[in-house]
Amino acid sequence: MRSFRFRSALYGGLLIALCAPTFSACDTGGSEGTSADVKVMTRNLYLGGDLFDLVVASEIPIPVRVNTLYTTIQASLPAERMAALAAEIDAQDPDIVGLQEVVTYRRQTPSDYVTGNTTANATAIDYDFLQLLLDALAARGESYTVAATNVNSDVEFPATADGGATFYDVRLTDSDVVLVRSGVTVSGATTATYAVAAEIPVGDVNVRFLRGYSRMTATVRGVTFTYANTHLEVGGPAVAAQFLQGQAFKGALAGATGPVIVTGDFNSDPADVTADGDTYRALTTGTGAFSDADAGGPVTCCQAADLRNPASQLGTRIDLVLFRGSVTGQGAVVVGEDPADRTPSGLWPSDHAGVVATLRVTN
Repeated sequence: MRSFRFRSALYGGLLIALCAPTFSACDTGGSEGTSADVKVMTRNLYLGGDLFDLVVASEIPIPVRVNTLYTTIQASLPAERMAALAAEIDAQDPDIVGLQEVVTYRRQTPSDYVTGNTTANATAIDYDFLQLLLDALAARGESYTVAATNVNSDVEFPATADGGATFYDVRLTDSDVVLVRSGVTVSGATTATYAVAAEIPVGDVNVRFLRGYSRMTATVRGVTFTYANTHLEVGGPAVAAQFLQGQAFKGALAGATGPVIVTGDFNSDPADVTADGDTYRALTTGTGAFSDADAGGPVTCCQAADLRNPASQLGTRIDLVLFRGSVTGQGAVVVGEDPADRTPSGLWPSDHAGVVATLRVTN
């Protein structure tokens, strides 16, 4: 998803806020002279709806819009989509999968938000994307485990389906997750929250949407490398936050020696000559520059918000596999972009396509 799909033409009132950074660094080593091919995948699971609907100026009350948005999310059939994404993973058999927008939706009835408790405290789970995906993988005989989870935004809004007679609360918890296939070993996994965050006006409340990353040391078929996964902020009015997050991500990996592989939804298209492409250019040039495993490859974002467009609407390339050090690209493919990839109900598995890259790592 184009990071909560905020559309720059109408998205006003953006604030740049600071939150406590929790960056850490570690180096990796390996058995000198060993080479092996490592396959990694980046996949945005998609929230299931367009949060921009809560941001754009409107006379429709926020609780009515939240109910409409949540109806759209329910209609995106998360379980069916996670099954389709599990099929992609099964077909590609990546060693490591970097996931973004791994969402848990919870509901609370009746609402306590409207009585003044704005804490995100709903506990009844409607949809747990991660568990749905893991269950679908297990049903296919695939063995993947969670290596790291960085929790980003955790927000709650009131909703009404009957014009305000009654209210319920919807809670959204957004995370990025790293899955590793059976046989892959990891150590030193850490997570971090970026020091720069975007604050988005939702009605009369400014809501802070956090971003972060995870990193670890991974060993696959005898080679060891640093691996990291992230989801950066959108472009447009939020591009300043995105750029600073990208700089922080690159800086946090500056001390990693040896091979480095990263995946993520960077929200920065290398083909974009405006500031929206600057984050990509900063990551791939200068000290500590990364190479792009699919440079010049197909676009990866974004389908219609309801995922029901019959023809693909992908137009930007923002989902990336990058690498540095003793790593060479062996090829990359885009998955989930063909109409044949849609679910039995005719939905795209996500509003993004995914990228799978094979990389030769030498220690």
